[in-house]
Amino acid sequence: MSNAIQSDDLETLAAAWLSMAQATTLDAIESITLACLLRLVDADIAYTARRRDAVWTISENVGLTGNIGNVAVPEELVPYAEELRAGRTVVYESSAEMGPGMADMLSSVGLGALYAVPIMRDEDCVGALAIGGQGPRRFSERDRTLVQLFTAHLSTLVRKRELVQSLETLAESIPAIVLRTDPSGWINWYNHRWYEFTGQTLEEAAGWGWQTAHHPVDFQRVIQEWPKALATGQPIEIEFRLRRHDGVYHWHLARVEPVRDDRGTILSWYGTVVDIEAQKAALERTTRVAQTLQEAFLPNHLPRREALRIDANYISAEEDGLVGGDWYDAFELPDGQIAFSIGDVAGHGLAASLAVGKLRPAIFTLAQESDDPAEILRKVDRIWHILEPETLVTAIVGFIDRDGETMRYASAGHPPPLVAYRAGEPAVRLPIGGPPLGVVEALELTTHTVQIRPDMVVALYTDGMTEFARDPIAGEETLRAVLPQVVRASIAHPARVVYELVLDGLAPPDDAAIMLLQFSAIADVVSPDEPSVSREWRFHASDAQAAHVARREIGTQIRLLGGETEATYSSELIIGELLANTVEHAPGLVHLLIEWSGERPVLIVRDSGPGLTAGERALPEDIMDEGSRGLFLVHALAHSVDVVASPTGGAELHVVLPMTRSTLGAAGGN
Repeated sequence: MSNAIQSDDLETLAAAWLSMAQATTLDAIESITLACLLRLVDADIAYTARRRDAVWTISENVGLTGNIGNVAVPEELVPYAEELRAGRTVVYESSAEMGPGMADMLSSVGLGALYAVPIMRDEDCVGALAIGGQGPRRFSERDRTLVQLFTAHLSTLVRKRELVQSLETLAESIPAIVLRTDPSGWINWYNHRWYEFTGQTLEEAAGWGWQTAHHPVDFQRVIQEWPKALATGQPIEIEFRLRRHDGVYHWHLARVEPVRDDRGTILSWYGTVVDIEAQKAALERTTRVAQTLQEAFLPNHLPRREALRIDANYISAEEDGLVGGDWYDAFELPDGQIAFSIGDVAGHGLAASLAVGKLRPAIFTLAQESDDPAEILRKVDRIWHILEPETLVTAIVGFIDRDGETMRYASAGHPPPLVAYRAGEPAVRLPIGGPPLGVVEALELTTHTVQIRPDMVVALYTDGMTEFARDPIAGEETLRAVLPQVVRASIAHPARVVYELVLDGLAPPDDAAIMLLQFSAIADVVSPDEPSVSREWRFHASDAQAAHVARREIGTQIRLLGGETEATYSSELIIGELLANTVEHAPGLVHLLIEWSGERPVLIVRDSGPGLTAGERALPEDIMDEGSRGLFLVHALAHSVDVVASPTGGAELHVVLPMTRSTLGAAGGN
């Protein structure tokens, strides 16, 4: 055999390293090491020995005689232990080099020659890897180099495996399911909690056996998200139900993260699966309470006039919450005036909601006796000092006269109202007021009067609308830029549209409320009794499954409202072609919005970067060109197609579908 390491040796070594890395126990790692080593070196004996507490144990061996596996030998009986312990390689190529005593001892186990390399952990010897022969043998430089290579690799794996064993020992004491997978996602270890909860055996749970323990509904989501995490190398956090050993399903929260080497290669995945059934039940109870509070503390409807439309939107900062510490309200008074209020109680959640439950009725009651906004806030402040002396509140109270000519308001520490007079011109700030409620003993406030102009839009909002990026000044500027877009705009829910445009998908750090006062005759286009559609979908262009779900949901809603008509079928075809074009050509996040507030429904497709175009109106030369033909069909079937710049970047495709409200009425009468 050649004295030099050959290219074939390197391929064998690479395969050996991979097999050793994938082994899950130290015994398996050592067995693979010996088998691979004997394929490469000129030796017929190989073994590994472990050292702990001055005791040596032959752990794995090939070719040694006698039953010596796992026999513990005190260090003083191992003649070359001192050399190994000092980190030095031991070489005996004949019995003469060993000396009579050592030669007799080694020959009793079949060794006539020995080459042993210590396995070191820092300065300590934790074992050895050795090769040998039954008689005298020369160990070539190639053999020595290969043993040293395997020893170095084995030393690294031993260190990692000892760490893994320590982690797994710790995991057995954790009151949660802990799992480990190989880089492909194949689960190769659970702590005992999995088997206790599911009742599965080791064989049943191995590999992909965990799938059978999942709730069928949740499993569809798991098999979509888990492969994505494996493909991208991103951690995953997901909730699902697992079947307990008695057949009862419990909600669990799983968090799984990759473990990487120094080069970033994923070595394995580790995760925890925590039973959250109790938290889910508590959340459901809290949600029911929140729904009750929402019905009690937020108005069921807002007043309307021929030239005035009031719309509001509320988002709680509490995850899965419905209400918090913000409120809005508007109501008509016996003398024809409309009173309104908006405010923010410090904090959020149910405690803040209960505080709102005291404030909003107090303002309503005081507005029946006085139409001076400043006076009402002063009286509320005195009440608040008694009820909640440690809680700060900002608020605006105002009145719109019966003729729609003036608006009067007073503000206690609240963000300034904004008013947009014309589309295309940034909204302007109205004067602010004095300090918040609950701060000073004698509150001094001013009532401001604003002349109402045709088509102007006033925005009353809480600070959650402008502090979403931790920069209230920039947030207010964004709101000022967005508000003019709803001037004379016939939109089903303008307050919600403004909210979406301002926050652009970000979650507010605090409760966020906005109430819009649209002083425009266009407000009567949408009647409360007319059916309207306002649905939104968001997905990433690379997620074809999400696009398919959006297409199906939009189609279902169109058919529900429009019936089985030719216009409905044409609309579904348009939607399908647009979504296919979007997935193929619009990178990043895609936002779909369908609005049916006028005579015809409008489908808005908004991308986050260059990609969407209106396409060519003419039929393509190649009728089999699917992309061009699809856009041709959209133009041919739609009532109109336009592309505009999105206020948040990218482009918006506005497609007026061929359905009409008369079609809707006919469908509804069938």
